Amino acid sequence: MRKKLVKICLFATLTCSVPMYFDVHVEAANKYDKMVIADVENSLNVREKASTDSKVVGQMKRGTAGTIVKKGKQWTKIKSGKVVGYVSNDYVLTGKAMEQFAKQNVKKKDAVVTTDVLNVREKKSTKAKVLGKATKGDTFEVAEQAKNWTKIKYNKKNGYLSNDYIDINYRFGTATPLETSDSDVTISDNNTDSVGSNEPDNSTIDTTEQNGQSSNTDISSGSTDQEINDDNNNNFSDVDAEELRREIVDYALQFVGNPYVYGGTSLTEGADCSGFIQSVYSKFGIKLNRVSADQALNGREVSLDEIQPGDLIFYVSRGSSRISHVSLYIGNNQVVHALNQSKGICVSNMYYNTPYTVRNVID
Repeated sequence: MRKKLVKICLFATLTCSVPMYFDVHVEAANKYDKMVIADVENSLNVREKASTDSKVVGQMKRGTAGTIVKKGKQWTKIKSGKVVGYVSNDYVLTGKAMEQFAKQNVKKKDAVVTTDVLNVREKKSTKAKVLGKATKGDTFEVAEQAKNWTKIKYNKKNGYLSNDYIDINYRFGTATPLETSDSDVTISDNNTDSVGSNEPDNSTIDTTEQNGQSSNTDISSGSTDQEINDDNNNNFSDVDAEELRREIVDYALQFVGNPYVYGGTSLTEGADCSGFIQSVYSKFGIKLNRVSADQALNGREVSLDEIQPGDLIFYVSRGSSRISHVSLYIGNNQVVHALNQSKGICVSNMYYNTPYTVRNVID
């Protein structure tokens, strides 16, 4: 009877643990399934159409990345920085292959804090001196990665963060728009023979690699970003949509530098993420729900390749499918948002975290 009971307990433990493992595995894999990275010696052409006879609209250097718009058997339509076009599948990697390529070849990384408050330690130990505290969304340059701790640059010194409470962002470069006419260049689909003097695009794509869990716990107490719900129906303006989008972006940007205040809705005295968004759009007669999760129900969903300035980008917390943050897309892979108490209202790369969904609340 005792042996039978042990077998039942062991079976139950194994059965319960398997789904947790696969949830994490799938989430990480899906992230790279939606992206491509150029695996070439020099440069890869991005073409206007899925053909080697088509016009070249941009080029991707080795290690630059893009998001997948539509994947085909021989060609994939991508968006990389300001460039939208087709790349040959022979010269790009995606999924697990891209993840491995990034680990081996992409050197520049950032550590992003994923919990409310996290201690920055002098050494790799929870008993080490606390140099300071980082808050959710704070980003630090990675100096070195280890199994349980990541070494960062902190106030011109070295500090350590527990891997349990950070994500690692790769700094991927993006494609260079090619403005030179086809008659001025001689190019193959794996190498540029002569392209003139086009400078590389300095914009980057940040994508998150979740670290494995360690046994060290180094998290300070904090509160979740709960917000008060106030459902409203949209009331859209009659102003031309394109002009309205520009006005909304310009209006939102003037509040950059103002503080983040939990539960706040004031654009000058302080607001949280959804309070900032609600107040900005209210200026233009667009009524949105109060919390970010409910704001994701306003308007209509659009894909990343359809995104326009003025659209809303939503993010989820690590290891969760619950929406916990919202930002306003301003163009060129940038967003303006009330990020956290450390950063306040600021401009960030839209890929500082993986976008979960995009909503058009304007037209």
